[in-house]
Amino acid sequence: MLEQRIPANLELVCCTDELNPAGEASQNLTVSPTRTKRGRGGQIGNRNARKHGFYSGTLSPAETSQLWNITNLEGVDPEIALIRVKLQSSLQYDPGNRRVVREASRLLVKWYSANYRLDRTDRSYMKMVIDKILETASLRQSAGLEGSHK
Repeated sequence: MLEQRIPANLELVCCTDELNPAGEASQNLTVSPTRTKRGRGGQIGNRNARKHGFYSGTLSPAETSQLWNITNLEGVDPEIALIRVKLQSSLQYDPGNRRVVREASRLLVKWYSANYRLDRTDRSYMKMVIDKILETASLRQSAGLEGSHK
């Protein structure tokens, strides 16, 4: 029964009691985690070498131009414009990525909360509204791409 409750990456170590010199298993059972050694280089699943999308470190020349047009012509704050450009780029490459939508909405709410000192109820309402808007945009983008492939 004890084996069923212990995760697979843990090993069971039996300790001998001083009163039990025969080496029989005692009631003092300890669990110690085993560690697997990581290989060299990038690990499976890391996103360090991303070339595009929300988590990439650089902007393409077209994205840079778009960023400057948004900030200069529309008068949008550069931080918001950057989130907008990155979100548009990532939805273009991977429209069904819900994580990007959540991260963008979190950053937008964080920025507006800090700049306009929103209270907790306003923040949660704003997060809900932004989530719905971005989710709808993501669904429309993915539906448009699926329709163009057929």
